Amino acid sequence: MLELEKRNVFGTSSSKQEQESSIKLVRGCPVYKVFGDERLCVNDDRVLEIDAIEIDPSIFSFHFDKDSMEEERASDGNVCYASIYINYQDNKVYCISQGWVLRIHGQDVPGNDLEDAMQFLSTKEITSSAELCSDCLYKFILTLGDTFSDLLTEKEKTDEVKKYVDKFSLMIAVKHSQTDQMMEPIGTEDDIEEGIDHFQFLRNYLVQILDQQSYWTKLGNNLEEEQAEGWVQNLVTMREKLSRLEFQFYSQTLQLRDINEFNMLIKMLQYVLMSSDEILVLNDLIHSEIRSDKFRELVKRDDRLKVLEGYAEKSRTIEHNFGNILQILTKL
Repeated sequence: MLELEKRNVFGTSSSKQEQESSIKLVRGCPVYKVFGDERLCVNDDRVLEIDAIEIDPSIFSFHFDKDSMEEERASDGNVCYASIYINYQDNKVYCISQGWVLRIHGQDVPGNDLEDAMQFLSTKEITSSAELCSDCLYKFILTLGDTFSDLLTEKEKTDEVKKYVDKFSLMIAVKHSQTDQMMEPIGTEDDIEEGIDHFQFLRNYLVQILDQQSYWTKLGNNLEEEQAEGWVQNLVTMREKLSRLEFQFYSQTLQLRDINEFNMLIKMLQYVLMSSDEILVLNDLIHSEIRSDKFRELVKRDDRLKVLEGYAEKSRTIEHNFGNILQILTKL
């Protein structure tokens, strides 16, 4: 879901393009607006009626730089492809069909702000219509970026940040429940989009985390009684602590719902960041241990630890998702 790879096309990737491309294509555009049957471009605070032709940006994937993308300009000044691209060389965002630099309220939209916004898009939003993608990008850019931070009131920022963190944490829970061999999947991204009660949705995940914590605590006690090797006891202790920190992280994100003051919200986010950082550190340590030869030999003798053999997939998911959390929330 929440990927921030330097891809030429938003949603697809090739090793050659990743090495050579200095641009990134994006479906949707934050200055593309739909009002009833009207399609408008509000770039640089102007209002221009447009003929919108929604084009999948992957058809431009053979381009590798801004000069090459200039060839795709439409001959008609009112044609809009509802797709844009980031030019990494100048950190600006450009309209594909017209070649304009994207500007909101007199300021250029920074490419890195747009990439930050893209991290909050779910898989469903990425593949949805340009209208939905555009609206999401606009809101995220205004909320997350320093460039436009003065355009929202503190209440608006508070509401948006709470909504994003809430949704982001749910999507992580869904993905983790799908990759953890000790869990049953709690649902899909489609379930999140349908406006379900987030607490009820998370409850099944939290119960499973507590069950995991109990399993590792009990196993740790047994290993201590058996006088198992120190590194084995430490591995199980780390896995138990990881479950505890995951539970703590989701508890903290749920508490954000009851905070209505922006400065208090930021203070609470600091605790969320601390939990995320600890999770990343522990995850890395666990991943290193389960890849070792001594662990492979251990699981041949002790079936109780076999569940950790399949932890590698969840480990990669944790590293990616919580790495994104740290990057995004640090900006706030």
